[in-house]
Amino acid sequence: MTAVQASKIHPLYDALQAIVGDERVSDSPVIVSAYSKDACHLTAERPGVVVMPNSLEEVQAIVNLCRETKSPLVPAGGRNGICGACLPRVKNAVMLDMVNMDRIVKIDEDVMTVTVEAGLRWAELIHRLDEKGYKLGFRGPYGGNVGTVGGSTSINSIGYAASKFGPSTEGVVSLEVVLSSGEVIRTGTGWNMGAKLFARYSTYNDLTGLFLGDSGTLGVKTKVTLKIYPKAEHIVYGDFGFKTLEESTAAFLEVQKRGLTEELNLLADRQSTDTFFPGFLDRHKEINSMFASIVQETDEQLAARKMEIVREIALKHGGKDLGNFASQMHWSEMFNLVQPLYNNGFWLNTCHLRPITSIPELMKRCWKIFEKYRLLNNGIKWIASCLGADRAYATGWVTLFVPERSKMDLGLKAWNEMLDAIIDTGGCPYWNGLLWENRALKQTNPAFLETYRAIKKALDPDNILAPEVFTGVE
Repeated sequence: MTAVQASKIHPLYDALQAIVGDERVSDSPVIVSAYSKDACHLTAERPGVVVMPNSLEEVQAIVNLCRETKSPLVPAGGRNGICGACLPRVKNAVMLDMVNMDRIVKIDEDVMTVTVEAGLRWAELIHRLDEKGYKLGFRGPYGGNVGTVGGSTSINSIGYAASKFGPSTEGVVSLEVVLSSGEVIRTGTGWNMGAKLFARYSTYNDLTGLFLGDSGTLGVKTKVTLKIYPKAEHIVYGDFGFKTLEESTAAFLEVQKRGLTEELNLLADRQSTDTFFPGFLDRHKEINSMFASIVQETDEQLAARKMEIVREIALKHGGKDLGNFASQMHWSEMFNLVQPLYNNGFWLNTCHLRPITSIPELMKRCWKIFEKYRLLNNGIKWIASCLGADRAYATGWVTLFVPERSKMDLGLKAWNEMLDAIIDTGGCPYWNGLLWENRALKQTNPAFLETYRAIKKALDPDNILAPEVFTGVE
């Protein structure tokens, strides 16, 4: 952060500099402007100053300083999210950029866990584990070249391998968290100072879950312990097309129920496939929906048989074998497929969870919206995709790509109607942030919110950690 001269006018500048040194603190207008954005179109307050800790002790010192001075503190990871979850809601906040805390602390082969600092990027972690002969379950968001482990677990991120292993939070065994008091807790079996970090549910209620998805409002995550698995060398790919979304969804649901794949992605309509894989369906005029499936196993025969079962299910539901281009491209280019999509224009996202059976209902609503605003005639493309997750639900991503700012007003009108349609058809955002918060709050049971607010008050009585998150204040 020394490439741009700091202003040194933030009231905590000198105290923060005393904690981390000259190189890792800045209140330069250029720096703080950059830190007021993530990968979405939404805008928020600029932080007053940015600080990059290198250790647990530095995080504790920064938290203590902010508590003593009643200064707002906003933790952030790689800021690769697309919902505005890590962006400040109040003026002059201290933004805690965790990306310097990126070490692998321990690979524990006895209990099959890896403990990492919260600022480690997913791509680096996957590479390092691969060298040791291991893999993760959930393998990071689709922007895992930038996205951090702490950031993903703070916003319930979903991405690679969630079809088999669930979202980022399902792979967490234990957390190390700095509370607003400056005290440190370790969850799961970490309550026992002499025990390994090997189990999440142990002796007490699940404190790990308390801090997952909290958007940094209840504590600062400094270490995350994740489950690991033996490296699986054998990968088989399969793409299957269908004449209708209803047929595609029925096959998709059966495959997901049976837990056959590492990754299972559905593209709801032909336009979505054309946006993601231009020309892929040119020779298949009858195909309007498809899914791409990836099977990964330690045994070659088992991998082949699982894909054969996927194929049998697809054909039973009227599917057509399309080869393996889309699935192989998706998996082999892990973390590298997101950036090219920005070439289509500004992203307007609708990321959420829903039962697989409700996908056709949602898409009927969305297609009417696309037609109402004549999106394709105005150069606005979309990708309507669903990622199988856990037993029988899916992540829904209906994303508009607005080619230029002059089309943004039109895109936003359609996007806002899509967000309403998602809630109306039983969708639940997996993250919140500026994207979803006001709509989510309108649907939330008051007793649920009061319980969260009581926990927030108990853990952060001065409301210094990510203030105004989950309140609807923009």
